This record gives sequence, C-alpha cells and structure tokens, in this order.
Amino acid sequence: MAGIQVSTRSQLSSPTTAESAQQAAHPALETAASWHAEAVDVGWRRAAAYVVCRDDIGRLLLTRFVSPDHPDSGMWTMPGGAMEWGESAAATALRELAEETGLTATLGPVIGVFSRWFTDQESVAGESGHLVGIIFDATEIKGDLRTTFEAGTTDNADWFELEKIEHLPHVELVDFVVELLA
Repeated sequence: MAGIQVSTRSQLSSPTTAESAQQAAHPALETAASWHAEAVDVGWRRAAAYVVCRDDIGRLLLTRFVSPDHPDSGMWTMPGGAMEWGESAAATALRELAEETGLTATLGPVIGVFSRWFTDQESVAGESGHLVGIIFDATEIKGDLRTTFEAGTTDNADWFELEKIEHLPHVELVDFVVELLA
C-alpha cells in the first residue's frame, strides 16, 4: 500500500510471531517497526475526511489545492479536508465536497484510511505531525460542478480518467485512492 505508513507500536522491539506475519503481508509495517515514538515530538495531528466521486464513465473527481508558499500549492487532491470541532467524519466529507466542488452526494462506506507522518523538515508548520484521512465512497452525485471559486484553498475542480491522473501534479493521497480503486 504505497503512500501509507503504519505504526504498530511505539518502541523498537523484536516482533512477535503475529507481527512477523503482519509484516510479511504488509511491507509498510517493517518500516514502522524501526520507528521510535519517543524520538519524535509530534507537534500536530490532523483528522480529515475525503470523498471518492466517480462519474458515469469512471472518471475521478479531483480538486486543485492552492495556498501561497505551500509546497503542495497547484497540486490536485481529493475533495475533502480537515474536520472542524464537533464535526463527524461524514459531515466533514459532505461539507468539504459542497464547498470545494458545488456537488452533493450520498456517502457510502469508508473505503480506506490514509495515514501520513511528516517530519519537521517535511511539514509546512516546521514541526513533525500526523495526518489521518478517512476516505468515503460516494454515490448519487448531484449538482453542477463549481467553475468559480472564492478565496480559499481550492481554485479548480474537474473529472479525470484514472490513466491520466499519473501525469498531473498531485499529492500522495491521490495515488493512495487510485490504488484503492484499482
């Protein structure tokens, strides 16, 4: 599962038989086994929700992120974003879909959970952190795709054939979703 890092314990130790079997099934766990939680001061955590929308011909809906001085500015991502205080993951997904694309949908099941640790060198905030994104499938997509955008972090939304996405500038989350759909 490219693009996902999994942490199964907080200290480096010899893996149990069950952990060894998990590592064989999921190579990402091998990396997690060498990670020392006590060696990293986690400065932030972000819970987010994203929506997978596909049209009648199988194209995937993406939004383009824009934020001055952010390294991901201009890159395509999934409709979605950070949870607001007291909001459920499902409510976040539907709110973000409407805000970023103008569309509404019926949420289906959670089809994946994206987890990404950022070192202080990778993080825009300059401190290490962790993003967890809950990814929902969507059905009954309705409305007109937004073509104008107010000031914010989205400046475009469009449908893309899966084969063409690899040629777009996009964030790691998109690769994770495309792999889920394969």
